[in-house]
Amino acid sequence: MMPSTAVLLNAGPVQVRYENGFLRTLSMGNRELVRMIYFALRNPDWSTARIDITNERIDQTYDTFHVDYNWLVNDLGIHMAGHVAMQGHSDGRIAVVFQGEALSTFQRNRIGICVLHPLIGTTGQPCQITSPDGSQSNGLFPELIRPNQPFLGIQSMTWQTAFGDTLQLEFAGDVFETEDQRNWTDASFKTYSTPLTIPIPATVPAGTIVEQRVHFQPISLADETASAPIAPVASEQPENTLRIGLGQRADGQRLRDTEIASLKKLVLSHLRADVFLSSPDWTDHLQNARSDAQALGIPLDLALFFSTDSAKELSDFLAFLETNPTTIQSVSLFNLANRITSDTLLTKLVPILRAQLPTVPIGGGTDANFAEFNRNRFTYDLVDFVTFSINPQVHAFDNQTIMENVAAQADVVRSARYLTNNKPVRISAVTLLPRFNPALSTTFPIPLPLTDPRQSTHFAADWTKASRQILQGAGAVSVTYFETHGPRGIVDDETVFPVFNSLL
Repeated sequence: MMPSTAVLLNAGPVQVRYENGFLRTLSMGNRELVRMIYFALRNPDWSTARIDITNERIDQTYDTFHVDYNWLVNDLGIHMAGHVAMQGHSDGRIAVVFQGEALSTFQRNRIGICVLHPLIGTTGQPCQITSPDGSQSNGLFPELIRPNQPFLGIQSMTWQTAFGDTLQLEFAGDVFETEDQRNWTDASFKTYSTPLTIPIPATVPAGTIVEQRVHFQPISLADETASAPIAPVASEQPENTLRIGLGQRADGQRLRDTEIASLKKLVLSHLRADVFLSSPDWTDHLQNARSDAQALGIPLDLALFFSTDSAKELSDFLAFLETNPTTIQSVSLFNLANRITSDTLLTKLVPILRAQLPTVPIGGGTDANFAEFNRNRFTYDLVDFVTFSINPQVHAFDNQTIMENVAAQADVVRSARYLTNNKPVRISAVTLLPRFNPALSTTFPIPLPLTDPRQSTHFAADWTKASRQILQGAGAVSVTYFETHGPRGIVDDETVFPVFNSLL
């Protein structure tokens, strides 16, 4: 989205920040009521299209506001234009109207309004849903991360916050539902348009008109100084020291002497290497990882990816180890096509690994997000630990959202520990950008991950410091951050990025 005006607005007792076409941080005093009201257009790969804003107008008084603008999307195969109007009233009501017209025929996974609910004051709180047919149901914003939507078929929702507020959202123009965005380490619940039960991707013919509305209303607000009840302290607090490792550079380039000297200043636990056993060059890649690990004096943490011929691929891997002695900290087993672990894979391969590598811990889970871990469960007794990856940019990309979302990393660890009856949780890997799209099947050659230009800045250092503290407090036993060197690493030749100091 193109940079736009950022300004604080008031709808009576409710303050909101308007920025880049969206409403952020609807608050009363120091407490957040709604995190964000925005709209999104997402293509069949779930990528979010860029939005350009023109003719923006902002009118405000001390307790009301009106914002409207035109918008255009011509990105990711989506060509659409429209208008947005936002109205804030003196009694705290806020209305958003979204209109758009398809300028060509394209396919989409989602078009329309989304509302983010903050975790603080919302998690565990009761919510009443009114469906389009007028029926009502009662539920809770979940404490543990729900794999699927906690609320479906929403025309309106009314919920109580832990601060004592009663809030309401009413929707029009589509049927809405709510998902638990902590599945992607977003610190929010999201209520969005078009139920996922409707097949996607869907074709949007040229000339299609979309119009949606959302109306926020505070039914009652607690005193401005109200605070949420203090949650009880868990009787068993994690006491482990979080082990820190790094990932092998994705293109396989070896470490330089200058980089080795810098990285040896860190107390590193391991070097993660991805081994795609059906790739023609997997042995070369593993040899480079083996040499880098030896230069750093640390063991390898191996993520093994198997195709349909997993028995032969495991045999080839074990034969490699016979002729290339390798210090291994652990191995994680994944199916290549979807990068998740299945009972079929484990029952076939784990007995062989136990016999051949009896001292090496074996793990499973997913190389993708916690969502894939949460939705693809297996027999946890077959593994010694569970694992999944984290990145903060599945849904949004701005600095504020990325920093806000770091808090959800605690929730994924706690939910994983609960789900697996307290299996050790190893987070691998943690990156600023997604390393791949889990909606797509893995094919060769595997493209290199994208590089976030913030990797070499103090922003990455601040985010990593916060992530490390949160994962430690939640009870994770180890974490793999970024790559060793290069544009997605923590050093690059003689240059040491600020994030390096966050790992000291």
